[in-house]
Amino acid sequence: MDRFRRGEKRTANSLGSAFVVPGFDSASGRDATSLAAMGMIAASMGNLSGAFHDRRTKRAADDHPINCLLNRPNVDETRFQFFHASAMDYFNSGNVYWYKWDNGEGETVALYRIDPNRVVVKRDAFNRKVFATDGREFRSDKILHIPSRHGYDGLKGRSVFSEYGHVFRLSAELDDYVNNSFNNGVGNRLVIDITRHLPDAGEDDIRRIKEMFIQNYAGIKNAGKPVIKSNKIEYSAIETKTPTNQANQLLENRQHQEREMAKLFGIPLSLLNGTETAHVESLYILYIEGAIRPIATQFEQSINGLLPRHQRGRLYYEFSYNSLMKTSLTTRINSYARQLTNAVLSPNEIRRKENLPEVEGGDTLFLPSNLMPLRPDVIDAYMAGAKLKLAEMNTDSPGTAGSHSNMGDDKGA
Repeated sequence: MDRFRRGEKRTANSLGSAFVVPGFDSASGRDATSLAAMGMIAASMGNLSGAFHDRRTKRAADDHPINCLLNRPNVDETRFQFFHASAMDYFNSGNVYWYKWDNGEGETVALYRIDPNRVVVKRDAFNRKVFATDGREFRSDKILHIPSRHGYDGLKGRSVFSEYGHVFRLSAELDDYVNNSFNNGVGNRLVIDITRHLPDAGEDDIRRIKEMFIQNYAGIKNAGKPVIKSNKIEYSAIETKTPTNQANQLLENRQHQEREMAKLFGIPLSLLNGTETAHVESLYILYIEGAIRPIATQFEQSINGLLPRHQRGRLYYEFSYNSLMKTSLTTRINSYARQLTNAVLSPNEIRRKENLPEVEGGDTLFLPSNLMPLRPDVIDAYMAGAKLKLAEMNTDSPGTAGSHSNMGDDKGA
């Protein structure tokens, strides 16, 4: 294992600075609302669990080696870090690049994210994608490329910021307006008059007086301190016509900004600003369908490319959204009860969802009729009993199929 890890590290470092460190975030300069929306979706992607499933039986192939790979992509990053940062790359750059490191036998044993800002994509003479970074070139057998759904030109995806730049520019301008309003002191402004008693004050004198006042009287730490008025300085106030945030429409601007970001990222507004708590389950359903599933589907279909070609027709990768669903205890228990009594979930499957230990015999499904175990022997016994009952009914009822009646036997005698 140590030899494997040393080899993995050496191969990773051979690409130089193209590899990004855990927690890489190129979102500096974004407005607060878009950062909150991206962070929310990226965290949800990091929390999603997933597995390969058999297309015929729909059963999860839990022991598939690529499942283990995705649960721990490399020795440096956890699953959460890896998928969280990949989702941020998806938004900021419009492209996610995973370098597939193999063990020399064609088996992928580690995944590394590559800084999308350092990748150049082109096509070779056979129309295959070639990825160039730090002076090295790789084909698609080494790079898994996940382009953004917001725009794709056949080579690279477009980021949400470049595709909807006008929305973000407006949001940034609103942020600047709010910040400038607060920094410049919305409301009454203080005037310190020194012209009468210090008529010859120079710029340095004015600066020292201003700094002295800010240090001793301005800010939260000096709140409540009395202002000492000397005979050389007079104080007055200039009253503006916009004394409140409401009058400056700061609150309305912020709400407009949140509405635009909520629509753009597919997040319910009440969930983004945290104002609604009564219908959490409905909000999370809308959140999953509008914000998470479109990105998760893109990742799922791209992850299928990690499979060997002979397995792609038999297996497929799928995320589970159960970890994102928020329900009350009563709703959750009622849902489990209905799924148990309709042979949808077994007791142990329910216990695993609640992080409880499994119990012996808990993997049995139950029929809804009399909660009989759904096993072949029980089904055979049930069907045999039904046939026996039917035969008895036919024997006791004259004239029915399978029985003989003496009526008319004397005719023709």
